[in-house]
Amino acid sequence: MRRKVLSEIDLYTGSVECPKGFEIDRQTIKNSIIQNYVSFHTLSKNSKNLSYRDFKVDYSPPLQWLRAYIRDHFKADYKKTLIQKATWGVVLQPNEQSYSRATVDPLDLKNSADYTLIYGVDVPDKCSECVIHYDDNRRADRRWYLPLKNNHFIIFPSTQKFFITKNTSKQLITLLTMIYDYI
Repeated sequence: MRRKVLSEIDLYTGSVECPKGFEIDRQTIKNSIIQNYVSFHTLSKNSKNLSYRDFKVDYSPPLQWLRAYIRDHFKADYKKTLIQKATWGVVLQPNEQSYSRATVDPLDLKNSADYTLIYGVDVPDKCSECVIHYDDNRRADRRWYLPLKNNHFIIFPSTQKFFITKNTSKQLITLLTMIYDYI
């Protein structure tokens, strides 16, 4: 009997472990996300608009170091080269959750991203999870729950729908999302 895997859903998780003195300055990344979050809400004409948004993340050396860390470790560990396509920040207020989404464009699969990364920039302990929807053959709409933590990442195929559960803490959650192609 032979076995051939025709398709699989790969999921990668881990923490960004840098040498002492070379840690990722998450505060700089958080400040960029929060600054764009505040600008959006200050300029927003509809003060009742509490919908989930993606916020610009300005270039900074810590952001570039994080990108390089993910790219280099993914290549070394899994022999795939990640090519970054886009980056945005996510801010969730207390009792707020994100909407369910996939980062792939179903009308333009050729130009869509292959992988999505969620990175915990500032996440209070045990306050929220990333929920990934998947199908297991005829067992449709299964869910995988992954706790969100500071300095931890989750990488999964961009075709998978996901959402961030309700923020149960009393402070903001700040996350970074990056999408990638791979070769």
